[in-house]
Amino acid sequence: MLPAILTTLLWGYCLIPARQSVAQLGENAANFWRLAVAVACMGALALAGGMALGREAFLWFFLSGIIGFGFGDLGVFFALPRIGSRLTLLMAQCVAAPIAGVAEWLWLGTTIHPGQAVAIGIALAGIALALFPEHERANARQRHYLPGILFGTMAAFGQGMGAVCSRKAFTVLAARGGELASASPGDYILLGATSGFARLLGGILFAGSFLIISRCHAPWRTPADPARAGDPLPAKTRNILLHAATGPILGIICYQWALATTPSALVQPIVAMAPLAVLPMALRYENDRPSLRALAGTAIAVLGVVFLALIG
Repeated sequence: MLPAILTTLLWGYCLIPARQSVAQLGENAANFWRLAVAVACMGALALAGGMALGREAFLWFFLSGIIGFGFGDLGVFFALPRIGSRLTLLMAQCVAAPIAGVAEWLWLGTTIHPGQAVAIGIALAGIALALFPEHERANARQRHYLPGILFGTMAAFGQGMGAVCSRKAFTVLAARGGELASASPGDYILLGATSGFARLLGGILFAGSFLIISRCHAPWRTPADPARAGDPLPAKTRNILLHAATGPILGIICYQWALATTPSALVQPIVAMAPLAVLPMALRYENDRPSLRALAGTAIAVLGVVFLALIG
């Protein structure tokens, strides 16, 4: 479970520089450039010491990247300026856990027991409690809140289905009896880099295409915040590098390592604890002070996914 816990901490932090990048560059550009940095770094690591995936596994990882880094992260970047880092992460991770569990049941035949259904219900109830609009959102900000929740749901779907596709790829590798038969932690790190690079290729293909289309289709353009567009280049670069390092580089290496050794229905609930990790960070860097009801809802949601992991 160590790699899943490391993923939780890394992803808990990465949305802080991500939200800064969105303000400085706009959603589409921020998403593309952090993926570009990650592709370069992960590609170099995979080239230096990566492990062979084979055509079938590569295609599943590539599809996982299109779904997870493509649709999923697009949802994350569009949710961030509307509902903030805390609620975006809560949506993306906690809702992804039941999505992954149901998808594995329908596709890979993983049975959902009554206790798991109860745990999923607890998690969703906590999320609903945490996300229910506060009184102060009855003003002009309210019009941004519902779209933010919809984008958060899109992020959760991408995260959950991307994880299941990665699990499918790892079952292909395991059936081949090669890389996973006697792998050490170092091997899993290299395998995480190689499989993560395959996922990133799918993700940057989607993000790059969306960025190009948005330049031609005005309604899809996402300009920077006028108050932050003039930030110095070093500040913009720092946020891109921080987000790339903690999200699609180190975070994905740990995440792929976790998925290589543990079913996604168990990995996803652990990663879904990231909303707790982001609470003090969001308070420190974004002055996001959640209400007692939002804190209670977050705690209930996390308890639900922890229960799901324990009985899984």
